[in-house]
Amino acid sequence: MSNFKEVLETNFNSWGSYVTPPELIDKILGDFKDKDISRDNSRLVFSVCPDDVNRLTTRETIEASLKEKFDNEFHLGGLGAYPIGGVSGITAASHHPPDDISSGDRKEGNLIFFVSPHVGILEKDSMKLGKMVRPGQEKITSSCGAMMGFLAALKEAGSASDFNIAADDKNVDPTRIVLQEQLINKFSSQLDEILGINDSNKQVADLFKLNYDLVANKAKEMIKEFMAKEHFEGKIAFIGGITVNLPGKDTFLLKEISYPKA
Repeated sequence: MSNFKEVLETNFNSWGSYVTPPELIDKILGDFKDKDISRDNSRLVFSVCPDDVNRLTTRETIEASLKEKFDNEFHLGGLGAYPIGGVSGITAASHHPPDDISSGDRKEGNLIFFVSPHVGILEKDSMKLGKMVRPGQEKITSSCGAMMGFLAALKEAGSASDFNIAADDKNVDPTRIVLQEQLINKFSSQLDEILGINDSNKQVADLFKLNYDLVANKAKEMIKEFMAKEHFEGKIAFIGGITVNLPGKDTFLLKEISYPKA
């Protein structure tokens, strides 16, 4: 584990706090202690990538740890953890939390958002970020495939301004279109800087920092729009960071625990 931690600390620097699944749960519970946010009165809302590696029962995953502590989740996310469910998805989720009756009167329960892209680490090739060998396979694959595919296409294009988003005339690939458009439109100069990085691990780490910034900021924007539109009595917690797929288990780079509605 220490070798993985060294790779993460070298390439992500002080971007987030390195925590194991049990340590993440302890941090969350400690932060929630005086907020009256618990399993009994809250529902998880995940904006995570649908990649199955994040929830395989043969692995110790961040998602399983969260669900064990807070029960199951409402899914908001698509490829790259982009919150494709939007305000309508949040509105639907807001009707699902258990009622909060701690004061003796019925009150709407709370929402706990977990927003997290994911990145793999390959144990071969001197700990390579963005790749992994999945359970039951021998071949090397990308993790996250959507973001690593985007990086490969960006390298081929040579610059963000020359990046060609493949058409989707039949509307059969909506999340890819939205994810790539948002990355190009919001982070053009940062993407060009990433292309100039020679170290592949550093390049991948910086890309996933942008991935997080995109999906976290968009989720917060959607939450703000939801609160302006809907009368919601409960509290809203926001847990954000990057899930790291190690061999057989996950670890986490915790960026923030915040409260859009306390």
